[in-house]
Amino acid sequence: MSNEIVTGTSLAVEPRQTKRGYCLFDRVVIEQDGGKQRVLTKVSTAGEVAAAIRRGAKGRFYLSTYGGQTGIHGVRLDDGTEAYARYNNFETILLIGIFAGAGMAVIGLLGIDGFMITPVIVGGLLAILYFYMRSNRIAAKKQYDEAR
Repeated sequence: MSNEIVTGTSLAVEPRQTKRGYCLFDRVVIEQDGGKQRVLTKVSTAGEVAAAIRRGAKGRFYLSTYGGQTGIHGVRLDDGTEAYARYNNFETILLIGIFAGAGMAVIGLLGIDGFMITPVIVGGLLAILYFYMRSNRIAAKKQYDEAR
């Protein structure tokens, strides 16, 4: 996992895909002071953060990379705009798998026909992944809150 803050100006860009409030950008370019460009590929954003990236903005961009996904989870712009938004719903998806595994464990404990061990094992692995993803999200939010 890595979290970082990049200060500069993002160029206006349209997302490749928008679904349920989440945006996926093929390429986001942030021009830093001194003419250096930071090019991010396959970037996820959501909410007001996505709106700022779409129109182009100048200020600080809060980036995080974990679970194989790069995202911009917050912005603090020179015009006074401050926005934070989770850029994925992966934790929700993991919870569904965890509850399915727990449900199958209950079926096994009650001795009901149809018990399968694989969903229980997968549910346990998803629980580990959930806590990893959650800790990364909490660290990113902490970074955003502390970097005022």
